[in-house]
Amino acid sequence: MEAKHRFIGQNAIFGGEFAKARSAFQDLFHAYDPTRHRPAPVHFIHDPKLYALAYVGIASWILGFPDQARYWQREAFAHIGELNQAAVTTFTRIYAGAALDELLFDTAGVRAHSDAIVDLSEQHNLRYFRLSGDILKGWAIARQGEPAEGLALMRRSATERIAFGFVWYQIRYLCMLAECYGAHDAMQDGLNTIAEARSLSSRHDEHMWDAELDRIEGELRLGTNGEAEILLQSAMVVAQHQGAKAFELRAAMSLARLWRDEGRPSEARKLLLPVYGWFREGLDTSDLVQARGLLDQLV
Repeated sequence: MEAKHRFIGQNAIFGGEFAKARSAFQDLFHAYDPTRHRPAPVHFIHDPKLYALAYVGIASWILGFPDQARYWQREAFAHIGELNQAAVTTFTRIYAGAALDELLFDTAGVRAHSDAIVDLSEQHNLRYFRLSGDILKGWAIARQGEPAEGLALMRRSATERIAFGFVWYQIRYLCMLAECYGAHDAMQDGLNTIAEARSLSSRHDEHMWDAELDRIEGELRLGTNGEAEILLQSAMVVAQHQGAKAFELRAAMSLARLWRDEGRPSEARKLLLPVYGWFREGLDTSDLVQARGLLDQLV
């Protein structure tokens, strides 16, 4: 039974069906029995409850519940205390820890997790995890004021992951890289990175990050004959279809800024206000603070 829930959850989140994924992972918690489902220590990385805890937080954040996402993050770290195994701890720091912190724009949190990931990977020869740790560390470094060093580390690690055949979460890492390129005026590098991510998405039929791919490309194409507006509108439609309220909010903010800069503040406010107003938790998180600030400008 637990294998069924894990399979459903994994395929659902991979395909952008976030509510279905969250439901399946929560069903797994109820079905989980450590006396039957917890494998031998060497295989703890496949502990089904751990797997569900690692991703239910991400799914909850995408669906628009950042406080719930933080709750599941805490539960994941409490669970690895019971398992006490290096690979488990590293896996949890990547997905339940740094991956969620990155979505929340918690740069200090990502840096702390990534430093621990790199250290654990070196101590226990966890090559796969080390490459993820380097990408996350590079993202934090770039945001903390060393863009050249951070971008170089991210680019090198992303390339090495693909060379080793590591594709899970690669599209998100490429989204992070593309957005960092854009933040430092390397627009063509960002567009090339988005094209790489889209190719990977197409080959593996992965739709988890479709809205973000459109949004980030739209940001990178600002000022290019209406292409940006089309992409940002597409990002909103995709997010709405997937029930991905966090991605819808980001796309709405990007489009509202574009319309504001074009002298259309009332349209921008009409677009953004209902999306922001949907949220009932996490009002102190970065995206919602930015949205509130943007609404205050659109008067």
